[in-house]
Amino acid sequence: MCKTNGEEQEGREGGGPVDEQAQFSALLEDSAEDLYEHAPCGYLSTQLDGRIAKVNTTLLDWLGYQRDDLVGRKHFSDLLTVGGRLYHETHFGPLLRMQGEISGIALELRAADGTRLPVLVTSTVKTGSDGHPLLIRTTIFDARDRRAYETELLRARREADLERDRLQVLAATLQKTLLPPALASVPGLDVAAYYHIASVDEVGGDFYDLFPLAAGTWGLFLGDVCGKGAGIPC
Repeated sequence: MCKTNGEEQEGREGGGPVDEQAQFSALLEDSAEDLYEHAPCGYLSTQLDGRIAKVNTTLLDWLGYQRDDLVGRKHFSDLLTVGGRLYHETHFGPLLRMQGEISGIALELRAADGTRLPVLVTSTVKTGSDGHPLLIRTTIFDARDRRAYETELLRARREADLERDRLQVLAATLQKTLLPPALASVPGLDVAAYYHIASVDEVGGDFYDLFPLAAGTWGLFLGDVCGKGAGIPC
């Protein structure tokens, strides 16, 4: 169905779908340079020896550097902590040269003010048409939220382990109160007991005892709260 001129004019003036589509299209017309500079992750290009050749504004803002502080002056490894530089030298760099790419490596960058920024790093080697490596492209993702989440998980796990240990001690203590500290000595008879709990987290309630009834007479009592009976070897 064709629209009349009046309907088309109304769509333009009334802020209808035509205007919304135009606004959305305008948002997608960002330049490639703007997308690079203000991407939600850091971008870094280095020469094969690691010297920084290009860096985007996002990473500069994260680290508090000016572009001239890094480009042509520092190597990527200079941005790492001491431990990170050691890992880069012994693992990251050799794997990158061997495989041509390395992905999702957790490292820490040192900002201009000395603070540490936990990041996830992915690097690829760009090659020419002849297959020879030309430069290294690196993307850097801010991992501060992830590090905080992992730290909280570890803290919660440690607390859970401590609570479990406390409950195990409590269960073992309660279980011992059901058992005699030592078996009575029966003349002419060697007696011993072996007690194996079903769970370290629960108080089973099973118990035993050996006690005198009368002169020369002894009683043996086994308590089985689960009703499965006690296995007594012959």
